[in-house]
Amino acid sequence: MASAEIAIDAVRSRPIWRTGWPWAAAVLAGLVVYPLLVSRYQIVLGTEVIILALFAMSYNLIFGYAGMVSFGHAAFFGLGAYTMAILDHTYGAPVGVGLLAAPLVAALAAVVIGWFCMRTARLYFSLLTLAFSQLLYAIVYQWIEVTGGSDGIHGMQRPEVLGSYQAFYWFALAVCAACVGLLWLIANSPFGWSLRAIRENTQRSQFLGIDDRFYKLLAFTLSAAFAGVAGGLYALFQKWADPDLLYWTTSANPVLMSILGGMFSFAGPCIGALVFVALREIIKVRTDYWPLVLGLILLGLVLTIPEGIAGFFSQRLPQLLRRKGAG
Repeated sequence: MASAEIAIDAVRSRPIWRTGWPWAAAVLAGLVVYPLLVSRYQIVLGTEVIILALFAMSYNLIFGYAGMVSFGHAAFFGLGAYTMAILDHTYGAPVGVGLLAAPLVAALAAVVIGWFCMRTARLYFSLLTLAFSQLLYAIVYQWIEVTGGSDGIHGMQRPEVLGSYQAFYWFALAVCAACVGLLWLIANSPFGWSLRAIRENTQRSQFLGIDDRFYKLLAFTLSAAFAGVAGGLYALFQKWADPDLLYWTTSANPVLMSILGGMFSFAGPCIGALVFVALREIIKVRTDYWPLVLGLILLGLVLTIPEGIAGFFSQRLPQLLRRKGAG
């Protein structure tokens, strides 16, 4: 734990302009005024980007920080969405109750799933998370009385105060900003630095007294909770929830966003979510085969800049500029 404390002290001793807080404040201010400057369509896209960014950042807590590759993270996103949909549509519960219940249900599922998955390693962990995700998908698909089966749950009602596109955008922004703030505190706490130690060398972290299985399970549970919040917001945003939200293809989205934006950068998944949605919308209007084209473009970006967009601008680009200046 001493190494984690040294790393934290080093972060705290940085000049304020290097901590990222001024940039974060500027970005947040821009996001607040964004819906006042754009069309309704762009507000809808902006809302989706914000929610998917939280989904990607929740995944990156276990992917980029703990080094765990899960292929079933959509299970927690979908559970959060269905929790919100059932409470809203079936029981008429307030939005606040749904947003509190969504992460709790997702976290509870993560504790059960994680208890089994943490007993395996690497590829087996990834495949087991995928298996549990597909199991939950099958349950949701077949449990017609509660989940609506393949039709899902439609006709959700937002409160009047969140009826406009602008109002819901600001609401989603506030919730996601609060969650991102909590994720930043977690990532830069002794717990977060311990996850980095586990990722870099599990055996050495054990020698330092870190219980890697417990830490990974806790990170898995926290990650699921934030994914549940994103799922609840997404269901409220779309006014529906269907089984595809738990399907394995949905689990690929946060993986791609994290890698594309930069899995070793805190803000990388946010950048990845923005680029992912932007490319998708640009390509969709030009071809019916947009998933294929989008996949090829994303593959090319990942192969050319494996450190991600954030890593490219923070690491490789300064190196290239220094070499060019030296030459």
